[in-house]
Amino acid sequence: MKSYILLIECKQYTIVRTKAKEFAIEKGIYAYVGSCGISCVKRICRHLNKNKSKYHWHIDFLMKECYPLAVLVLPIREKELAKDLCKRFEYVKNFGSTDDNDSPSHLFRVRDLFNIILTASEKSRKS
Repeated sequence: MKSYILLIECKQYTIVRTKAKEFAIEKGIYAYVGSCGISCVKRICRHLNKNKSKYHWHIDFLMKECYPLAVLVLPIREKELAKDLCKRFEYVKNFGSTDDNDSPSHLFRVRDLFNIILTASEKSRKS
């Protein structure tokens, strides 16, 4: 199964309210890790669409407030990638990880874009 990293810029501090939780999001650049199975294009396009009729995932609510920068598609499992990124990057606790008991988050604060890209490519080469 493939995963992706959606790089996002939040231009100001915001509170993201989902159906059950609230997340404080500082101004900055973030990397969201998700899985895309067979159709990465369909999943990623859904995230990029600002005019959704239904908000389901945490990332749907975040994308109302923030802007996409880039997407990396990787031949790694989502949970494996998130677990590794949790060791290396600051994260927003419990964001996007309700079905992942091994990682406290799937949303990471990125202070250096080169570092996240390097980390992802190293991880994908080891897979």
